[in-house]
Amino acid sequence: MKRNIFITILLSCFLVTFVACDDEIEDASSKHVYGEDENPYLRTDVDATVTTDMEFSKGHIEAQEISLDDYSETFKEKMDMTVDQIMSGLEDGSIVFYSINSTRGYWDKTATTKGSTGWYYNSASAVVAESEDYIASIDLDKTKKTLSVLMVDDAVAGTIATLNVGFAKNGDDYDDYVRFSFNLSVTDPSVIITSISIPDGDYASYGIDFNQYSSNIQTCMGMTVEEFFSNLDYNGDTGDATGKSIHMYSVSVDSVKWDETSSYTAERPGYWLNDKGVVCGWGDDGFSIYANTKNADQKLYIGRAPSLDAGTEFKICIGYKDTSNEDNYFRLIITATLE
Repeated sequence: MKRNIFITILLSCFLVTFVACDDEIEDASSKHVYGEDENPYLRTDVDATVTTDMEFSKGHIEAQEISLDDYSETFKEKMDMTVDQIMSGLEDGSIVFYSINSTRGYWDKTATTKGSTGWYYNSASAVVAESEDYIASIDLDKTKKTLSVLMVDDAVAGTIATLNVGFAKNGDDYDDYVRFSFNLSVTDPSVIITSISIPDGDYASYGIDFNQYSSNIQTCMGMTVEEFFSNLDYNGDTGDATGKSIHMYSVSVDSVKWDETSSYTAERPGYWLNDKGVVCGWGDDGFSIYANTKNADQKLYIGRAPSLDAGTEFKICIGYKDTSNEDNYFRLIITATLE
């Protein structure tokens, strides 16, 4: 009798356990329904992700745009919708547009902080308010069907950020989506770093061709190479600076201080520099290197004084600034080795 009671108890426990396990299996296999205040999990889909590298120039930062129409095939494949249908869906609520936290892998439903269609981001690529310390922003222009990305005006060279936003079908999850990932970086086109070798011989020189840096000149000065030289004071053989606004300067390599007091001491526009890279005159103590800019072949010539030892290395900095608009400038940091 006792044996039968024991078996009955075991069977009851088994049935209760089975029902409980069955409930757990059902819970584990069913998809989670996200609430209004929850950030849905981001399903990984490499083919649904559009990655764009954007480089911004320090001191000359402007917004960069991408057209959503350029990715119409991606929208068609991943969401079975046209770009126009996506824009319409944003109006009727069938489509959502959110920032994405790629580090934690979820859709960030934080309300827009830049107008009604965008966000500001801090250095950790997290959404912040405009009043906080932000470095970049993204916003959507529904009419133009573009995404516009912008770094802050005072972003320093070397700043990097990765921002993500996406469009998804609205529902229990956001698994049908197209994601845009932007890799942002800030460079400094106003600094050109180069190394040269000056041939053997008294007053021998090496010419640095400005045409190799035409993009730097265009970005920093707003001019072509030809326009730059036509506005360089004392260009050519006339020695006439009338109406010419671009001046050549010696710049301290260490402090980046522009020497705005010294007059040209070499063939104009140009300077003699001593072994410390400081402006001097020909024959002064330590005079070592000359730098002069020639309009004829659009080059900066770096030459050597007489009787200097082979293998000697000099580091100098030469800059050019538009005196009529001092926001327009660039400089060359030059390591010169004597042969």
